[in-house]
Amino acid sequence: MAVNLQHCDTHTMTSVADLTIDGLRKLGIKNLFCIPGIQNDDFFNALVDARDIRPIVCRHEQGASLMAMGASQATGQPAAFCVVPGPGMLNASAGMNSAYWAGGRVLGLIGAIPHGVKGQKTGVLHDLPDPTQVLANLTKHAAYVSDGESAPGTISAALAALMENEPRPVSIEVPVDVWSAPADGILTAPQRKAPSIDPAQIEAAAAALAKAERPLIVVGGGAHDASAEVTALAEMLQAPVTTRRQGHGVVDSRHELYVPLTVGREFWRDADVVLAVGTRLEFPLHWGVDEDLTIVMLNIDESELTRRNLGAIGIHADAAAGAIALMDAVGPQNRFRSGVVELVAERRAHFNSTVAAELEPQRLQLEAIRDVLPDDGVIVEDVTQIGFAAHLMFEFRHPRSFLTSGTAGALGAGVAHAIGAQAALPSQNVLGIVGDGGFLFSATELATAAQHNIAVTIIVYDNASYGNVKRIQELRFGKDRTIASDLQNPDFVKFGESFGIHSQRADTPDELRPALSAAFAHDGPSLIVAKMGDVPNPWPYLRMNEVRGPLKAD
Repeated sequence: MAVNLQHCDTHTMTSVADLTIDGLRKLGIKNLFCIPGIQNDDFFNALVDARDIRPIVCRHEQGASLMAMGASQATGQPAAFCVVPGPGMLNASAGMNSAYWAGGRVLGLIGAIPHGVKGQKTGVLHDLPDPTQVLANLTKHAAYVSDGESAPGTISAALAALMENEPRPVSIEVPVDVWSAPADGILTAPQRKAPSIDPAQIEAAAAALAKAERPLIVVGGGAHDASAEVTALAEMLQAPVTTRRQGHGVVDSRHELYVPLTVGREFWRDADVVLAVGTRLEFPLHWGVDEDLTIVMLNIDESELTRRNLGAIGIHADAAAGAIALMDAVGPQNRFRSGVVELVAERRAHFNSTVAAELEPQRLQLEAIRDVLPDDGVIVEDVTQIGFAAHLMFEFRHPRSFLTSGTAGALGAGVAHAIGAQAALPSQNVLGIVGDGGFLFSATELATAAQHNIAVTIIVYDNASYGNVKRIQELRFGKDRTIASDLQNPDFVKFGESFGIHSQRADTPDELRPALSAAFAHDGPSLIVAKMGDVPNPWPYLRMNEVRGPLKAD
């Protein structure tokens, strides 16, 4: 990203705070999720005059970072939050860690102690020995603005990093005594940047795909902006498409080539070539690999191409550009590979009569949600029973229709995560699905939704326990060996009403349909409380054993 440092008659010296706000503006940021505090007073004083950027004041720094992640995931665009250093930054780390693993162009603006005492362990308010090092472990780029003179270059580099390659968070720390420092520079808008495609990589991958007799495509969160291209490539190759979690909606679940995870495992067993698009293959690799399986990895994160020593044919590229290049190189010769659609239909029918039937309580809830949620609606999952089942059975109809904290597994993220997504998508319905265990982690952010009239809908499934933990304890150690997994809950309907939000109970799928309709029609946030007893265990279908040779050690 270029920075213009030339002086001109019309150029006015600005402060670091002004420059930072201009950086937000250049990113297209409309909402800043934040909690003000003394180290950031000069920044917020400057923000008063930035009428085009709305501060959404949160009730916990974790909520602010999770809202920014939700906004970025929902749109594919950058989002930002601002908190104080020390405990504020540490509270926000859960959202940054989640955005790192689940994909979010999240910019964290972090205040800092006075520059002159940085790293001296003096114990001034909100001191940490090395906050920049902590942030370096949570982001792909951790910037520190030491003075006004270097601020334009430092901020410029951070914004450029945010928009380059894989969507991961970036932080900018600004000391309390540097926000007001003069900063003579003009930022230009950073552009989305992807790697140039290596023709040799495409040629090698295309050769493998062209001769494949039983190809399979696995998609992940890195493929959401390549929905049309991946779908077209699957149709050309007549390759089934599956995903574990983050790739839901890349290919419409109703497409004749889409298969749920358990069926994907069957196709993995028989595949001769697997094309992994925007995915780390975290779960499918548990199904095993052998010398008869060729893996082609298309990923914007170059480190993923060789991380697991799979001998994969790697393509370092944006998913959409890589898919187009592969289609051009492979050509249409495999378009009419016969019998695949019929086999997909047969295996999906078997899935519906077995797995879906065995998970019927969850399936009926999900069917009720699907009946009411509009086609362009978005589901945000917390770490919860219904969310796990949704990975297998929900009908996702478009990209970015399922938001998750991914491998971070951030229990309790759901309420804030969904509020951020809804703030970024005010004309669409966003539904957060949370369990009672995770709900109270960030339920106070309902106050944020109420204050800013963010019309999110939250369903809390109440089984008076950390249900997943309790079931694992029972299965591993016995029903008389559960510990610290039962919960005493408040009256969640009254809890929601105390925030002034539309709250109701819906304990059955038949009750859920009208409750959801009323919530989506309501001009403001809504809470639905659903009692849920014990439900069947989905994990045998989510983490399945190998069907090929064992995975080689890294």
